[in-house]
Amino acid sequence: MIARFDLYDFGANLIPGLVFLWCVQMLAGLFGWTLPLDFTGGLAETSILIALGYITGLLLQGLSQGVVERHILKPLWGGFPSERWLLPDDNHFSADYKARLLALIRDRFGVATEPELPTDCPRNRARQLRLKKNRELFYLVYRAVGETSQRPLTFNAHYGLFRVLLTMFGVLALVSLAGFVWALCCQPTNRLAFSAWTIVFMGATLIAYFRCKKRGEDFAQSVFDLFMASVAGKSATPEESRGVKEGGK
Repeated sequence: MIARFDLYDFGANLIPGLVFLWCVQMLAGLFGWTLPLDFTGGLAETSILIALGYITGLLLQGLSQGVVERHILKPLWGGFPSERWLLPDDNHFSADYKARLLALIRDRFGVATEPELPTDCPRNRARQLRLKKNRELFYLVYRAVGETSQRPLTFNAHYGLFRVLLTMFGVLALVSLAGFVWALCCQPTNRLAFSAWTIVFMGATLIAYFRCKKRGEDFAQSVFDLFMASVAGKSATPEESRGVKEGGK
């Protein structure tokens, strides 16, 4: 067992879990409920709260990965950037960069970069097979890069953090919206509070979504760039290497 929290555990699990519990307690108060959560207690209460926050963060992380990412983000994006950018009709990379990248992958791993498509394969099915093949290629590249740089790990940790924040604020926005509807019928004095929190949570959901999308793209870009730089550097001839060094003097 790891003796201490690492960056990913602390950032993507504990903090969102604690914030979520605090927001739930606040919303429950507007509904007239009292939850057994003490944010001002002593050491024992604080220890229990941290444990509950970490467990809650893990549950939010599982929800964000198993439901939000798989059934909302991935269909909305048309596949992850690491898969989508290698498609023949995708224009994120230039044609020269993509051709060079695929050639390096073929040479480095000795694998085909195109899937085996059945005859008269429907267009949607062919796209899914290409995405699956590209996903396999990306994982090969990611493992080849290894720990040559901390940038992909940092971007991936940020992606996980914003993904769970997106899930957390989305759930809170739905709860506060339901509370606003309830207040319209049963508790008019709380309408303003519920409407204000609904706006705040919806705004936070949008911000978390765009940051999640950006960090996912940064992660894929950093992996491909590191692979291109490392493999191209290793394949350079001694004369090319000397020319680079002399030009850098």
